[in-house]
Amino acid sequence: MADTPNYGFHAKPRFSANHLAEYLCTTNARQRTRVIREAKFPRKVQMVSYSQIKPAICRFLAANSADLSHFDVTLDRLATKARTDEKPSARLEARRCHSAIEAFKETFTKGRAKNLMFTSGPQDVLMRLEGVAVNIRMDAGLIETTERGVSHSGGCVLFLSGSADSRKDIEDRRKYVAAVVHWGLEGGQMEPLPKLCMSFDVFGTKIEKAPASHDRLRGNMRESCREVSARWDEVEPPTGYDGPDWRR
Repeated sequence: MADTPNYGFHAKPRFSANHLAEYLCTTNARQRTRVIREAKFPRKVQMVSYSQIKPAICRFLAANSADLSHFDVTLDRLATKARTDEKPSARLEARRCHSAIEAFKETFTKGRAKNLMFTSGPQDVLMRLEGVAVNIRMDAGLIETTERGVSHSGGCVLFLSGSADSRKDIEDRRKYVAAVVHWGLEGGQMEPLPKLCMSFDVFGTKIEKAPASHDRLRGNMRESCREVSARWDEVEPPTGYDGPDWRR
């Protein structure tokens, strides 16, 4: 969720799918300004939570084996690290990652995800919406082929949000992200289906699929992007900003 989006050279304004979802979930002007600021002025060094396990999850999905023993070696390594690492922060992160994998296994089983056909990830889809470049980073693609040989596409975005603060508005955010995945894939080589466009809420043990009825939702996204585009230039960097020159 915290991967650096690939927007293309000098693309601005620019949002990730998660920025857009967060923007849609708040009507507070100050909070909306914060979302724009975080998108416009990303931190030079970003701490990526769960970075130790996300590649393993992506490989598991792409393998389509549904064999959860895939994670046994990773879980053993994390358990050892949680007991023996010299750094308390590393032990804490190992415990968090261990819990995340166990939660993923439960969500995968509960959500009947073994019946889905995943493709490799991560992959980026870039869409332009009311002047805003919206990058959708999918942790896995999905594909379904009918008996007549017609293939349809989809995509999956992982939500690895465990703390109470990070799970604020999680139900709405995962709905918006699933919806923007569906929208972003339109116009590709294969027609996307709402049921194949989803957010995978690991700790919530919920797989949220894009709504089939989306006119109102897309209208809200367009309006939000209009606001972002209109306000982008006026938002100043945060105190202590050390990123690239934003005036170019």
